[in-house]
Amino acid sequence: MTDETAYIPLTPGRSPVQPRLTTLGKAEIIRALGLFSRASVEQLYRLATIAEEADFAAGQTIFQEEDIGDTFYVLVKGKVEHASEKRNIKEILGQGDTVGLYSVLTREPRYATARALEDTFAISIGAEDLYNLLSNNMEIVVSIFKYFIKKLGMGPEEP
Repeated sequence: MTDETAYIPLTPGRSPVQPRLTTLGKAEIIRALGLFSRASVEQLYRLATIAEEADFAAGQTIFQEEDIGDTFYVLVKGKVEHASEKRNIKEILGQGDTVGLYSVLTREPRYATARALEDTFAISIGAEDLYNLLSNNMEIVVSIFKYFIKKLGMGPEEP
């Protein structure tokens, strides 16, 4: 497999143990997230090296509401329901969306349950791996701050 092969679908007879994404493929998926859109190529590559592949069968629970936020996921293929009856939340997430990011960044319990609606393929980044990476890469932390400042409308308007 070369770095030009970004994604190889799982086919019958193919072992899911073999990676389906290259590090470059993972970096491209991470770059598409608004949160890391201002990260440099080197920073994206570092993030991609800690990202792992995750498969979820249709109907499988990814995490429960109130679980500790130890991992977040970037959906590559499939659909996930993110819902909480207590908070009256129900959203359907798909390709390019993240699930579980809030609780990883805030270190708070999950505020909703995530369940795969169809066979789903994602990349996952563990909270501790992310924090270890951030502690040694202030540029990525600055990139995240810039994202939230812009999202909150606190920064200057871009031309």
